[in-house]
Amino acid sequence: MKLFRTLISLEEALRTLSSYAKRTEIEEIGFEAALNRVLAEDVFSLIDSPPFDRAAMDGYAIRGEDSFGATPRNPVFLEIKKPRRVEEEIGAGECVPIATGMPVPKGSNAVVMLEYTKERGDTLEIFKPVTPGKNVSFKGEDVKKGEAVLKAGKLLQAHDIGMLASLLKITVKVYKRAKIGIISTGDELIDPTLEQPEQEQRHQKIADANSYVLAALTQKVAVPYKMGIVRDNYDEIKNALRSALEGDCDGLLVSGGSSVGERDFLADAVEELGELVFHGVAIRPGEPTGFGVINNKPVFVLPGYPVATISAFELLVRPFLYAMHGVTVREERRQILAVASKKIPSAVGRTDFVRVKLLRTEGGYYMEPLRVSGSGILSSMTRSDGFVVITENNEGVAEGERVAVNIYD
Repeated sequence: MKLFRTLISLEEALRTLSSYAKRTEIEEIGFEAALNRVLAEDVFSLIDSPPFDRAAMDGYAIRGEDSFGATPRNPVFLEIKKPRRVEEEIGAGECVPIATGMPVPKGSNAVVMLEYTKERGDTLEIFKPVTPGKNVSFKGEDVKKGEAVLKAGKLLQAHDIGMLASLLKITVKVYKRAKIGIISTGDELIDPTLEQPEQEQRHQKIADANSYVLAALTQKVAVPYKMGIVRDNYDEIKNALRSALEGDCDGLLVSGGSSVGERDFLADAVEELGELVFHGVAIRPGEPTGFGVINNKPVFVLPGYPVATISAFELLVRPFLYAMHGVTVREERRQILAVASKKIPSAVGRTDFVRVKLLRTEGGYYMEPLRVSGSGILSSMTRSDGFVVITENNEGVAEGERVAVNIYD
C-alpha cells in the first residue's frame, strides 16, 4: 500500500497554496450583475448621499423650536402652507405636509410625525414637540462626496449592490470568475440526474453527491463546471485530467481516489502529468487531500467521502479560490459564540472540523457536537447548524468552554 508523501499542517498547506494562487484578469461590468463578484477597484462616491436634506418620516416639516411645549392637552398651532415652488422658504409658525424621502423645505429643520398631529382646516395641531434635526436625514449623512465607500478585494453582497445603485456607480471593475472543473471518480458512482441502474444493481451503486456539493460551494466566487464521473482506472483518470486542463478550465476539483489504497490513482496521475505539490494534510476529516499543478493550472485532490470533501473545501479550497479572485478584504463567515455542552476531544498536531448543533436558551447559545469523525455521514452536515474548527495546537474543547461556531452560508 502506498503512503502519503508527507503529512503537512493546515497552516503550511495554506501558505503553500497562497504561492500558487494566480490572480484572474479584470473586467468591467454593470453594477446590477456584480453580486458575488470581487471588486478590482476602490469605489469613491461622486455625490453626497442623500443628495439633499430629506424627510425620514411622513408628517409635517416645521421649525423644531415652534413645537416646544406641545402636549395633548396644550397643543401648539401652526399654519399649514403649501409652497408653489420647491425653493420657497417657510417661516416661523408655519408647516408643510411632507412624505418620507421628500426634500425638506428651506427654513424647516425637523419633521413632526403624523401620529402626533391633527389638521383643522388650514391649521395644524401638534401634540408632541420635536427637536431641530428630528426625523430629518441630512445631505451627505450616509455618504459624503469623495468618501471611499467600497475597497478593492471586497466580495460584493446585496447591500453593496444597493450602495452602488444609490451612488449612481453604473459600472464597476471586478475580477473575472474562474471556470473550475469538477470531476468525481469511483466505479460505484452514478449521476443521480442521468443514470437509473437496474433494481438488482441499485444496492451496489452510490449517487454522486460530491459534484453537486462542490458546484454549490464553488459558485459563491467562481463558475463551477461539472465534468462527470470517471471510473477507477488509472488511464481513464489521467486522460480526464489532461482533457479538462487542455480545455478552458482554469482549475480542477477532483474527488475520490485520493487516499493510499490500491485503487487510489488520483495523486499518482497528477504527479505524472505535472507536479504533486503536497498530498496529505493534518485535518480531520479530509486527511487525504492533495494539491498539484498541471499545465500551470491548479488541481485539488479531494477525498471521496462527502463530509471530508466539504471539510477540505472549507479549510483549503475556499481560501485558495478567494486568493485567486483577489479577495483581500477579509471575508468573515457569520459566527455565533456558544458554550460547549460536552467535551470535544482532539489531538495536538491536527486540525478538526467538527459539525455542531446550536441550542438557544435564555442565557445564550449552547452547541452540541454531532460528529468529529465519520466523514461518510452526510446527515451530520444536514442536521448541524455550523462547524467548529479546533486548531492543531489545541487538545480539544472543554465542557462549558465558549467557542465560535461558523454558521453555514
